[in-house]
Amino acid sequence: MQYRTIGQTGLRVSEIGFGCGNNAALMVKASHEDQVKAVRHALDQGINFFDTAFAYGWGKSEENLGQMLNELGANPVISTKIWVWKPWLGRTLKGRTIRAVEAGLARLKRERVDFVQLHTQVTSKRRAGDRYSLTPKDVLGSYGVLEGLKSMRERNKVGFFGFSGFGDPEALHELVESGEFHGFQCYYNLLNPSAGHAVPKNFSARDYCQILDRAAAKGMGSFVVRVLAGGALTSDPNRGGRGNVHTISPGSDYPVELERAEKIKSALGVAGKALTQAAIRFGLMNPKVSVVLVGFSNTTHIDEAVACSGMPGFSDEQMGKVKKLWATDFEKLTN
Repeated sequence: MQYRTIGQTGLRVSEIGFGCGNNAALMVKASHEDQVKAVRHALDQGINFFDTAFAYGWGKSEENLGQMLNELGANPVISTKIWVWKPWLGRTLKGRTIRAVEAGLARLKRERVDFVQLHTQVTSKRRAGDRYSLTPKDVLGSYGVLEGLKSMRERNKVGFFGFSGFGDPEALHELVESGEFHGFQCYYNLLNPSAGHAVPKNFSARDYCQILDRAAAKGMGSFVVRVLAGGALTSDPNRGGRGNVHTISPGSDYPVELERAEKIKSALGVAGKALTQAAIRFGLMNPKVSVVLVGFSNTTHIDEAVACSGMPGFSDEQMGKVKKLWATDFEKLTN
């Protein structure tokens, strides 16, 4: 296993991280026996970064991960994520942030975690309803989310903090430019590389405007998510839930992702396990990436991902073919 440093934090972590989310479902729905087996195997393979969130099973992932690590006597680097809503009953966003972190620590059965990230989307204007979002002012302003995170760090409950890179690119870049954050969750894969590569104007997936580069310039680390595009870049029908994957990035609906994936397979001449590993290798090729997070359903998935650590990147010929697909917006998909 190869290791990288998260931005300027000094934290050395495995470049393959254990994603404890809903897609692979291992840390949410699997049996206790299977969870222990998978976590133990991941640790044995050198994985020392685990990413969870309240949103994964409404706290179930945090509870299960905390229990597994305590049973195994393990103390890896842990990142969890919090949802924060608008002020309510006189409670500021700072107060809600503090309470969300405290609740996450209780579920994890930990006195402290290395990373806490805001999971709520950040947009130029607040959204209401199921897709509730916060604005940069909500995060950075007086009695906002950032003040809550700093308060928890002062109490030695949180080492570092960041945010999930979903929402309006302009708003996300504003958080980066503030210089207040240590890392962020980055949507980055072969089907939408815009966080790290230039894409054409009017690209049909969301353009994150090379936010990886700006974050690295600010000394931030990055945790790549959806590197397998919710399962589209695999051949395993159970990985990512296939057609039940929630679209977290506009323009990346699962049926469209499958079309893009077919073109990637043809360009690279890969399929099956080789496709999965090509997708992970792509994430690792970017030196500005700290960790590529992969969701695992079993120990075979762990072994496939770990094998990518230290593998060579794509050849110039392969990258040329992939870049052509990006430049032509995947040759204008049929849908």
